[in-house]
Amino acid sequence: MAEIKNLQSLSKTSAGSNDVLLVTNTSTNQAKKYTLTNFFPSLNTSGSSSESFFVGVTNKNQLNFKGIKSATTSMLTMATVSNNVELTVVPAGIDLNLCDNTKSQFTKGVNFNTIITGSCPVSNGGTGVTGFATGSILVATSTNTLGAQTMTAHGQLLIGNATTGYPSVATLTAGANISITNAAGAITIAGVFAGLTADLDCNTYDINLDRAAGISWVSGDGSKEGISVDANGKVFIGDSTPTAPTIGGQLHLIGNTAQAIVIGNNNNYKSTYSVGVMTPNSGTAGGNLEFYASAGGGGNDVGGYAALYAGAGIGSGAGGHSIIRGGDAASGTPGSVKLNTYTTGGADTTALTIDSAQDVTVNSGSLIITGAAEGIVHTNSGTVTQASDHTTGVTLNASSGVITLAAVALGAATNAEFTFTNSTIQADSVILLTVQDENTTNNAQLTAAILGLDAGHCEISIHNPAATGSTSTTASKIHFLVINNSV
Repeated sequence: MAEIKNLQSLSKTSAGSNDVLLVTNTSTNQAKKYTLTNFFPSLNTSGSSSESFFVGVTNKNQLNFKGIKSATTSMLTMATVSNNVELTVVPAGIDLNLCDNTKSQFTKGVNFNTIITGSCPVSNGGTGVTGFATGSILVATSTNTLGAQTMTAHGQLLIGNATTGYPSVATLTAGANISITNAAGAITIAGVFAGLTADLDCNTYDINLDRAAGISWVSGDGSKEGISVDANGKVFIGDSTPTAPTIGGQLHLIGNTAQAIVIGNNNNYKSTYSVGVMTPNSGTAGGNLEFYASAGGGGNDVGGYAALYAGAGIGSGAGGHSIIRGGDAASGTPGSVKLNTYTTGGADTTALTIDSAQDVTVNSGSLIITGAAEGIVHTNSGTVTQASDHTTGVTLNASSGVITLAAVALGAATNAEFTFTNSTIQADSVILLTVQDENTTNNAQLTAAILGLDAGHCEISIHNPAATGSTSTTASKIHFLVINNSV
């Protein structure tokens, strides 16, 4: 091994990852090495989005830090005291004209309890004077000059004066039907009429009930009842000194009378009265008209019911009809009549529809008949009689009816088929058949069934199930009912 003094010198700047230091463990005599570059320092800024305090590393181990100085020594000075960097704010160097007072509001006012000399001129928002006589009123008497007006009598006011250009001290002058009473610190203005002596003609002017000041009324006896109008023009009508609620609609009625609205009069009685929505301008859909009963007040209170009653007949006169009618259409489809209910889940659902073809559709739910004296009544049933024998076709265009079979016998265990032509039959129709058996021969009771089905007709098969013996020649009957799946 070469002597250290004979080795080539290695500068710090030339040290690399292959340059190492040899060390020996005195206990184990095991030799190890250090990579020389691990002994050189490195610098890192730990904070995020921050300014670093160092410049860099020179000659591998010289750390170069930034200095700290004040950008403006007039407001902030710096000094080293006992190895500390001291920052000192210079209040005298702070210019508030350069500061933003919007959020911090460091300037809120002036303390007038301190010593203030002189007077603030008018141009700077002041009065320009140092004092006023008792009771004086400050007025601008000329450009940028303030003066004082003194009130010497009850009821005096500052009143504009176009001649002088500044207000004068004067009292109000009473006009027709008006009285003015001046007192110390008060002016009373009153009308001197107790009522109108002629019709009141507003002549495009209005009567302001001044809802902002309180509830005022147009009353029949001067009491707190009758007609009231709120600040939005909504009208409230009530009787018997009502407690006026918040007016929700354009017209609000409340009182102790059960009949809220009565239409008509005996002197000029009309046979028909109507409540309608006015026709809108062209291009606008017609307005809807809805009637609502009240919801429950709270808790478990039930909702109010909505009812439509026709008038009762007197003596032998018939009672009036209740009519619900869909709207007509000039060229489009007329409107339907719909009956809606809420489902258990709270959905508004159409239960029954009557369309412009007078077709009645049960949209939801079931048709339930209870306690009916006649049950289901179909007044448009038809009848037809088979001409020759049990294979002779018949035609009857009705959704229900009776087919009288030909008066001929049908042999034992024998089928007979005939075509039944009916315009109400569709390809997906359900046809119910029952046999009115008029056979007088024992054990020969006829049966009937649909054999084939198509739009406009079907095949009907009749059968004598008896093993022996033909039916009598007495004509039996088939009753039918056509139920269609679509209109």
